[in-house]
Amino acid sequence: MDKKTIVYRGSLKSCNYRCSYCPFSKHAMTQKELDADKRQWLRFTENLAQRAASLQIGALLVAPYGEALIHPWYWDGLAALSALPYMKAVGAQTNLSFPADESLTRFRWAKGSVRKLRLWATFHPEMASVQAFAEKCIFLHRSGVLLCAGAVGAPEHLPLIQKLRALLPREIYLWINRMDNRRPPYAKNEIDAFLEIDPYFVRELAYPPSDPGKCAGRLFVEGDGRLRACCIAPSSPENWYGPCNADDAPKCSRKICSCYLAYGGQDDFMNRILFGDFPLFRIPRRPKAAFLDIQGTLLFDGSSEIPRRTELELTALARDNIPLFFATTLPYEDAARRCAKIWHLFDGGVFAGGAHLVWENPSEKKEEFLTFSEEILPSLHFLQRKWQFRILIYRDKKARPKENVYKITLLRPKQKPWLSREADALWAALPKQLRRPLRHFTEDSCLQIVSRDADKGSGVRTFCKWLGISPGEAAAAGDGDEDAPMLELLQ
Repeated sequence: MDKKTIVYRGSLKSCNYRCSYCPFSKHAMTQKELDADKRQWLRFTENLAQRAASLQIGALLVAPYGEALIHPWYWDGLAALSALPYMKAVGAQTNLSFPADESLTRFRWAKGSVRKLRLWATFHPEMASVQAFAEKCIFLHRSGVLLCAGAVGAPEHLPLIQKLRALLPREIYLWINRMDNRRPPYAKNEIDAFLEIDPYFVRELAYPPSDPGKCAGRLFVEGDGRLRACCIAPSSPENWYGPCNADDAPKCSRKICSCYLAYGGQDDFMNRILFGDFPLFRIPRRPKAAFLDIQGTLLFDGSSEIPRRTELELTALARDNIPLFFATTLPYEDAARRCAKIWHLFDGGVFAGGAHLVWENPSEKKEEFLTFSEEILPSLHFLQRKWQFRILIYRDKKARPKENVYKITLLRPKQKPWLSREADALWAALPKQLRRPLRHFTEDSCLQIVSRDADKGSGVRTFCKWLGISPGEAAAAGDGDEDAPMLELLQ
C-alpha cells in the first residue's frame, strides 16, 4: 500500500434508524451538537486537502458512530476531496438511508468525482426491506459508485440475507460480519450457509493477531484531531492538528484485530490480493488470477507450516473462483513439499525464479523451461574450493543434453550465508561470455543462477497470455527483491 488511508470519525453519535441493539439509535443530537460536528468535519477536510499530497494520503473513509450521509455537509466534504488529483478514493460506512438521487446530484454539483466514491453499506433487517435496500444498491452501482453491502451474521436473519444475495448482482460483494460474543457459537450448518453468501466470512471466524508493523498504511483520526492506529487502538498523545505526520499513530497494545476496520487495514497479502490499494473500503477487485510468493508471504521464518488463517483465506479465494498460482524462486519439487497442505488449491505457477512455468489446468498441462548451456559448470567447479559451496543443478530432462540446465544453486552451510559483495565478487570472477546470458541473485545460503530472461515478471506475463488476460487483471503478493518485476508488471 503505497498511499495511506485515513479513517475519520467525528463527534456524530446519532442515527436515523432505531435498531434495538444499537446505542446510537437512542441518542438524538441537538442542533448545537450537529453544528459542532459540521465544524469539525469542515476543518478536517480543509486541512486534509492541504496536507494529503505531502503526507502521501490517497484515501479517506468516514466511519461514524451513527449515520453521516443523511447530513449534506459530509457529501460536500467528500466531493471536495474527491476532486483533488492525489486523492484516489473517498467514501463512508452507511445504512443507505440517504436519498440516493438527490445526494449524488449534490455530490456532482460540488465537483465530486463519482468514480472515486466508495460506499460500505450495511443492511439493517429491523429498519429496511430487502427489496428496497437491494434496489438502492443497484441504483448506486449503475450510477458508477463502487460499493459493498453486508450484514451482521445473525442466524435468524439468514433467509433475508440469502434473499439479498439473490437480488444483488455478483459484482456487489455481500459481506457477513461475525456477531460479537455470540452464545452459543455458530453451528457448522450456519457457518456453511454464511460461507455460501460470503466466502471471506472465514476471516471473521479467525481474527489475526495484531501486528503494528503491518499498520503503517492507515491512520484513524477523531473529530477533535486525536490519532489512533485503528478504531480499537488507544489514542495517541499526538494530534492531527499539532506537529504530527501520518506516521504518528500510537503503537497498538491489542493482541487481536477483532473487527474489519482493524484487520482490513493490515498490509498483508490477502488484503492486497482481494481489495487492492485501499482495502478498508471492503470492495473486492476480484482479480482473474493471483500469483503468490511462498517464502515471506505464505511461509515465514523458515517454517514449513502454513498458518491456519492463511489456509482458510486461500480456500476462500479458490471458493470465489479466483485461480491461484505460486510465484517462487523454489524449484517445483521443493515448492510442492513445503506447500503440500495447500497445493490442491493452486493450478501451478512460476518456479525457480521464472525459469520453470507449470500450468496444471483441468484440460491440459502446460510447461515451459528457460534453459541455458552447462558450459559455466567447469568455471564454477574451479571456484568451488575458494568460495566453499556445493553445486546443485536443475535440468529439463526432456531438453537436449548440455543445454538443459534451467537453474544452478551454489549452496553454502546455513551458518555461512552469501553476502552481496561475495556473490558479486564470485560473479565477476567468471568469464564474461559465460555470464552474459545469465543472471544471479542470493537467498541466504543460496546463490541462484538462471537465464537472464527468467524472472517472476516475465513468468507472470507468459501466464497472462496463456490465461487470455491482461496483466492489469491479475494480482500478486510478495515481499522481496525477486518479486519486484512481478509487482511492477501488475501495477
